[in-house]
Amino acid sequence: MKFAKQIIALAVVGAAFSAQAESNINSVNAVGQSTSARLNFSIVVPRVIFLSVGTGTNFAVNGAIDTNTFTVTAANVGSGSAVAGSLGAVGVQVLGNGGAVSLTANGTAGGLTGAGLQSIPWSQFALTQSNASLPNPAIGNGVAGAISTLAATNNVVNQSGTWTFNYSNGSVMGAGTYTGQVSYTAALP
Repeated sequence: MKFAKQIIALAVVGAAFSAQAESNINSVNAVGQSTSARLNFSIVVPRVIFLSVGTGTNFAVNGAIDTNTFTVTAANVGSGSAVAGSLGAVGVQVLGNGGAVSLTANGTAGGLTGAGLQSIPWSQFALTQSNASLPNPAIGNGVAGAISTLAATNNVVNQSGTWTFNYSNGSVMGAGTYTGQVSYTAALP
């Protein structure tokens, strides 16, 4: 029993000393005497991906979904004159720290639907972008469209810019409101 207590006491003392940082002592009695000790540092950075399309706060969750409304005037119905969206330039931001980011766009199947059985296909929208390194991916019809790959520098993608959408207005459509939604997805490899 006495032997077990001694082992436990040694283990406790050993554990106390094993948690100590590096230390040195210089006991030489001389001018310019010195000693040193080292400390290691470690930083753990989590793998993250962030995507924002529309209004919102950078690097924060925002559940609001913006609506970009295209209002065709009576004089221009089906004229082929492009119609700008109500949001103008839509803010876009992508941040990822795990390599190149794949960006896709999945539009509501059938395009924008409205009056009766009519629909407006996603192909009727043109886009201009303010940052060539942040291209808008092709909008798929019920499935993800073609992938836009955002190149990484030192394993990081940090791109922001604006996308401006225009409705081509090339066909006479029945009166009414046509609605649809595009879901953008950013993915790391």
